[in-house]
Amino acid sequence: MRVMAKREGQEVEKVAASGAALGSALDLSSFALESSTLEIRYPFALALWDRSGKLWQAVQQRWPDIVPLFADPKKTDFKTGKSRLVVEFEQARFATSDPHRSLEQFFKESKEFIELATGHLDIATYKRVGFRLLYFKEFKDRKEAAEAFFALNLLRMPDGKKFEIEDPPINPQYSLRWESEKKGVMLQLRCETRTVDVDPPPETARFVKPFHNETSGIVFDCDYYTVAPVEPGQVDASEWMKHGVHIITRDSRYLFGG
Repeated sequence: MRVMAKREGQEVEKVAASGAALGSALDLSSFALESSTLEIRYPFALALWDRSGKLWQAVQQRWPDIVPLFADPKKTDFKTGKSRLVVEFEQARFATSDPHRSLEQFFKESKEFIELATGHLDIATYKRVGFRLLYFKEFKDRKEAAEAFFALNLLRMPDGKKFEIEDPPINPQYSLRWESEKKGVMLQLRCETRTVDVDPPPETARFVKPFHNETSGIVFDCDYYTVAPVEPGQVDASEWMKHGVHIITRDSRYLFGG
């Protein structure tokens, strides 16, 4: 009995030490930047019915390679390269997957797109301006990701067997929101396991092989947004996002013990 208890204690210490080592190596610079999004929300824009074609003609002049993904009277969705451009009755957004870490190109292009949408739809007020960044750090498996997450001591992991399950929790999540009268931040840190399954139809089996992949890691998801309505002329989207990156990078350090 004593030998078994000693061994169990040693295993717990090993897991804790392993998690602590993984957690201590974490900071935002160790995460890959997966996506960035600029979104504006505005009062119902009836002008979309009349001016959608003119708007997208102007967008096509700026990005000649745009490709339509979806179009109906309520929503139009195009892509160019790694970016998605969407306009709806009450919101418009520019989102880029795998952007450059500096985000300089994203700042410039997203601002240009939002200004085109604002001008063509006669938007006089932004109800909300949101800037979202999504980062990801990969781990060997979901167990290792969870160990690194819990080592940050953001949540207290219950000891022992719970709900008749001896294994520790998986895919934990930590979420907080701050809001003032003018702006807010929604922050999430969570473990995810992502699965990709590609099974080609039989007629292409000779040329396309099945693909199956599972990736586990930790997601850092931050949405920086305005709370009070603002006029378009009162906000420079590019400068506002640059300030947002500074704030997010500086104040997220507490997550990683900084």
